[in-house]
Amino acid sequence: MKHFAKYLIVPLLLAVSCGKDEFIPADRGTVYFPIRVGSSWIYNVNQTIYSEVNAPAESTFKLRLLVADSILNPEGTYTYKITRARQEPGSTAWSSVDTWSVRKSDREVIVTEGNISFKKLMFPVRAGLAWNGNQYNNLGEDVYAMSDYEGEVNFAGTTFENVIKVEQEFNEDFIVFLDEREELYARNIGLVRQSIKQLNYCSTENCIGQQKVKSGKVYVQELVSYER
Repeated sequence: MKHFAKYLIVPLLLAVSCGKDEFIPADRGTVYFPIRVGSSWIYNVNQTIYSEVNAPAESTFKLRLLVADSILNPEGTYTYKITRARQEPGSTAWSSVDTWSVRKSDREVIVTEGNISFKKLMFPVRAGLAWNGNQYNNLGEDVYAMSDYEGEVNFAGTTFENVIKVEQEFNEDFIVFLDEREELYARNIGLVRQSIKQLNYCSTENCIGQQKVKSGKVYVQELVSYER
């Protein structure tokens, strides 16, 4: 079941006279996803993969995102090439993972992960803003909602201010399939934290309701450093 806030799409999108603290000034909030060639972000990642046939596989590593190139689109926007690399604990070497791309305009941010495009942000940002994150793919509607606005978060000893939260899914189903996904973006920095918890539970007669994980993953990605 979707989080209740996600069902308020129409009234929230039509509201034009909300309190003054609900809207970013004239910059539309595009500074929550700053991007240019040469920019990079390094994250600490903790990941656990669950399988029906193997014990849970836990891993910890660093993930680097680097804006390697850009291409001018016909409409005047740019598509940015993002290279992703991984560094194992105790190593100084980076190994290539894959390449993503980002299209950013004054209306939206579209991130293509492999061959699948997701609408990560909409502008102007404001509390309660909601949109279909799967607008540019064929995975079916998935409503993202901006549930927090200009908050403050702290992790790994670092405090980030002026943070917005994008709640991608909040399905607290502890019987069959748990799906909780969110991303936090900081003003003038970009993505500072991503968390994913997708767990398939055993639902046969002898184990239903016991929260016995059959398969899935828990993934947390937190910003360590960045260069603009």
